[in-house]
Amino acid sequence: MNALEKDILSAFTGILDSLVDGEKYDSLPPRGPIDLPFSSVSDEELESIDQDIYGEDEEDDTMIDANLIKVIESPEIKEVKFPGSNELDGLNIIGITGANNRILTTSFHLILARSSIVNFKYTKGFDKPYFYTKSRDASAILVLDNNIFDSAYTLHTYNELINSSDSPIYDHLLKSKGQAFIFKYNYEKFKKAPSSQSLGLAVKFQHSLELLSIDDFEVADKSPLVCIKDGALFSNSSKVSDIQNGLQKLLGWSNKKKTFIALSSKITDSRVLINTLNAYPHLIEKYFPNQHITGRVINSFGTDVLLLKKILKPGYRTPLIEYVEKTRQQIIEKEGFEGLKPLTCYYHKRAKPYSFVRIEIPKFMWQENKQQVEFAISAAIWQFELGGDKPLVIAAASERCILDHDRTLIEQQMKAAFDKKKLGLVEF
Repeated sequence: MNALEKDILSAFTGILDSLVDGEKYDSLPPRGPIDLPFSSVSDEELESIDQDIYGEDEEDDTMIDANLIKVIESPEIKEVKFPGSNELDGLNIIGITGANNRILTTSFHLILARSSIVNFKYTKGFDKPYFYTKSRDASAILVLDNNIFDSAYTLHTYNELINSSDSPIYDHLLKSKGQAFIFKYNYEKFKKAPSSQSLGLAVKFQHSLELLSIDDFEVADKSPLVCIKDGALFSNSSKVSDIQNGLQKLLGWSNKKKTFIALSSKITDSRVLINTLNAYPHLIEKYFPNQHITGRVINSFGTDVLLLKKILKPGYRTPLIEYVEKTRQQIIEKEGFEGLKPLTCYYHKRAKPYSFVRIEIPKFMWQENKQQVEFAISAAIWQFELGGDKPLVIAAASERCILDHDRTLIEQQMKAAFDKKKLGLVEF
């Protein structure tokens, strides 16, 4: 870690040292943060709370534009075979995932976020087992009470977002050197609950750290690599510019032995298949021959899960579909970013529990090397079957993202600071 950077535990030390004395706090009239010159959570980040991880809005019942959907393989379901030992020899499989946590008081919320990567390198020879892990941390404070700190506390925060009406944070995370970001509660937002506003910020920080982690690989350009990101390719909580800044690094993988896959089992509200069958009604007969299924029946299911149970056998996947949610369409409208449009398929797990996962791959990778993408899918599925409920490499990365211990230590730090300043009325 750079000597100028703070770890997630020390990021709040100076802030907590700036708490006002309890006697002074009790004597002050209540003051909210309305006049503080800090940024607040954006509407997009609050809207993401009501969306699934792909940006599908549960309150939006309009159909996705059929022009945004294209089945790019033959419509038959595809059997996924595991890679052989020769194919795995020398392969780097990298997992990226993140986590967030919060500590809520009546006067402020502390936000913790972390992303981790793990690299498993597979060989069939006598090389020593090899893997490495790297993590990135970020922290923030959401101020609810303008009385709780003395004026010096902003000396211990990252303040470049002050007076900003917008809050892309990808570049700011690089410049913050581990200092806690500062935000204020905004009563004018359509979600009034402070917990909703801090949750929107926490998820945004986590997903931005995951994008930054794409820079943390230690793999030579000539070495084969499959990177599995936990979640959606286009995060629903991140600013469009942050996603573009993070994923544009994938464009540098063009014509290399590197494939990027986003994989998630969170498909409860996913409607890729339903929207595809609406766009291509002739496929209904393909998947449900002689059953007289209509588009109205397809739409009545609401999500894809029940349809997948009828269509997919364990060990099989659906064909790749060019598909992007309306809320994420803007990402690929920027010149040069068309190749990042997700190609999506579902896979049905071979062993119990017979769950489904949704897989997304940048379009340009398929266009350049279909065989390499097919192999990457099989490698990701192999990891998923090994891991049980998530790919094995993602499970390993998830263990390194756990923030419970950090939260406990910070809570102890807060309790000591509250006791020292005799702030008995502030609870968490």
